[in-house]
Amino acid sequence: MGIIEGLISGFLQAISFAVFPYLLVGATFGLIIGVIPGLSGHFAMAMLIPFLYTMEPAAGIAFLLGAHSTVAQGGGLTAIFFSTPGTGQNAATLLDGPPMRMKGQGALAAGAALTSCFLGATFGAVALALLLPILQIVVLFFGPSEIFVLAFLALTFVAVLGKEDITRSMIAALLGLLLAMVGVDNVTNQERFTFGLLELRDGLGLVPVILGLFAVAEMFDLWVSGRSLTGSQSKPLSARETQRQVFEGMMEAFRHWWLIVRCSAIGTAMGLIPGLGSAPAAFIAYGHAKQSSKSKDTFGKGNIEGVIGSEAANDAVEGGALASTVAFGVPGSSSMAILLGALFVLGLETGPSLLTYHVDVVFVMIFTIIIGNFIGMLGGMFLVNPLSRATGVRSSVLVPVLIVVVFTGAFAVQSAWFDMFIALLFGIIGYLMKVLDYSRAAMLIGFVLGFAVEKNLYLATQLDGPYFIFRPIPLTLAIITIVFLAYNIWGIVRHRREADDHVG
Repeated sequence: MGIIEGLISGFLQAISFAVFPYLLVGATFGLIIGVIPGLSGHFAMAMLIPFLYTMEPAAGIAFLLGAHSTVAQGGGLTAIFFSTPGTGQNAATLLDGPPMRMKGQGALAAGAALTSCFLGATFGAVALALLLPILQIVVLFFGPSEIFVLAFLALTFVAVLGKEDITRSMIAALLGLLLAMVGVDNVTNQERFTFGLLELRDGLGLVPVILGLFAVAEMFDLWVSGRSLTGSQSKPLSARETQRQVFEGMMEAFRHWWLIVRCSAIGTAMGLIPGLGSAPAAFIAYGHAKQSSKSKDTFGKGNIEGVIGSEAANDAVEGGALASTVAFGVPGSSSMAILLGALFVLGLETGPSLLTYHVDVVFVMIFTIIIGNFIGMLGGMFLVNPLSRATGVRSSVLVPVLIVVVFTGAFAVQSAWFDMFIALLFGIIGYLMKVLDYSRAAMLIGFVLGFAVEKNLYLATQLDGPYFIFRPIPLTLAIITIVFLAYNIWGIVRHRREADDHVG
């Protein structure tokens, strides 16, 4: 089947009566799952796997990917209105989303986030369609050496996430790397930092750590301060004003189309690299948005570009992850690993056979991502008003309810009581970091990338020797890392000198 024939067939299948209802139900389910803290895309997909055994391939793919495609949109709304990332990939949205809410611009941020997700997903899906033959070649150049240095490049982006305090950001990032080492060593099979606890042998769970650092810590802060989530804002906006802000936010996303293109490209490229995932891509896109902005000083204080950049990269990642999954059978994320299993359930095999004989199925995936995110954008608009009104409830009422939801989300992932304890522990750590002005985002990105850094460093030294860094691609990435870090340090030093001269 040719490309054009497959494109037409895939589109007609996606909008047919036999497939579209499954896509609509899946996208709605994913949006709801995304709003609930702790329940991520792979959770939504895992819930739907049992239903696939009686479905046709196109319907099953639309049902599954439809649910996955809208989770980030729901998670972005929760991050903005409740300072609680619905999923791990929405953590970067916490840097500017909640500050916008505190200024009475929560609906504006929500409209921009929903639209950026849709445009980012569309970019990633189109990139998959156009670049798949090229990507099949490019991805083969990235082995352990290249992935290690790329992960370290992602870590350096903490320099722009720590409110201009590189020292504290790096301390937090290194602490995150240290936390990633908890559990059984992959190489020596020795326990590290487990304190004899069986529950820690598999390491710290990502979901309870994220919920603790951000959600529980925010609840502690709300309880201590006694304020509502709207902060200084006297009362929630009216329904009419909320919808006006939503549409204005959507227009802002389109006005920043070039930023969305650049951040979506970052997300798509990082999605191709197995093991990196959406969270690092969102942080890197956020860092790029800040570096390229004319108003760098307002980032972290409620700059809409920060929301747009991170949310665009969130969904664009799936286009790249889907490319490596369907082309090589190498899942680019945990969600894509579930998709890989689902394809086998549906009687499909990834690799050359899928790209040669079932091109229409690949295009069903592409159109499912695009249409699913469009459904999520429209559905999310109806959720903005009730969510924004809920933020006006006083903390004495809201905090207990959100704490129950958050701890339920921590428990639900593995049905483990120990995860609830981890969420509580990291809630205390997150609250102390917030009070002491340490970057929780830096710790998270260190924790997320820790496994990839350690594993690929070991493989790189075994395969390429101790001088693997001097290979062409790793050396280029290392130079970019050093230049980026030096540029940020010089910018901060110059800013301080100017401030001292002004005072003098």
